[in-house]
Amino acid sequence: MSTFETSILISGAASGIGRATALGLAKSGTALTLFDLNASALSEVASACRNKGAAALEVAGDASSDADAAAAVARAVDAHGFLSAVVAAAGVARKGDVTTLTDETWAITIAVNLTGPFLLARHAVPHLLKNPASAFVAVSSDSGMRGSRGYAAYSASKHGVVGLIRCMALDHGPEGLRSNVVCPSFVDTPMADSLLKDSDEVYDRAFYERRVPLGRFAQPAEVADAIGHLLSPQASYANGMVYVLDGGTTAGTFG
Repeated sequence: MSTFETSILISGAASGIGRATALGLAKSGTALTLFDLNASALSEVASACRNKGAAALEVAGDASSDADAAAAVARAVDAHGFLSAVVAAAGVARKGDVTTLTDETWAITIAVNLTGPFLLARHAVPHLLKNPASAFVAVSSDSGMRGSRGYAAYSASKHGVVGLIRCMALDHGPEGLRSNVVCPSFVDTPMADSLLKDSDEVYDRAFYERRVPLGRFAQPAEVADAIGHLLSPQASYANGMVYVLDGGTTAGTFG
């Protein structure tokens, strides 16, 4: 009999939203399986989670690999005895329109952002269905709700995540699994920094902040709080929900 109240697998756990989610969920009675390609950063996050009282298993691997996703799920179940929730937070962002995107850039963006959540779901759902109050949360983007100029592959992949989660909500809701998706706009993460460091003076950080009614980027912890809520009993009737966390950017025309 497991001594843990919850067993949660998080992909992309070494940085950004995934890291903030791991730290936000870490507490006594929680077993975390932290899945990421960056083994050294993963170790730091796992240590911080243990300091908060959680059990933290590190699994280094590629979110876009079927074998690695299967191994992460298997190790979570073997180590903790069960799986009650999954957070698919691994992601990449690449620039380019359809005339400039290379095959490689298109492929890796779709593989990590869309195929990754699918692979985690494929291997995790049979285990999640064994628990009466299980949940799956994926991280999409406001670019999954509308187009984003110069980000054709990224926007396409994030639209796909929304569609995937909606189908999971219909397919597995009757079996007790709740599936939801969070769609943040720009978040203060290393990925955002990397995207904006080479931007020209027109499309710099200040440009994007001016387009947000709240006037700033989201903090990773704010997105983690939304994910934590969707995993919690307080969101027990949320299924197929698209949680747009964008400071108001998709509410309408602004500025």
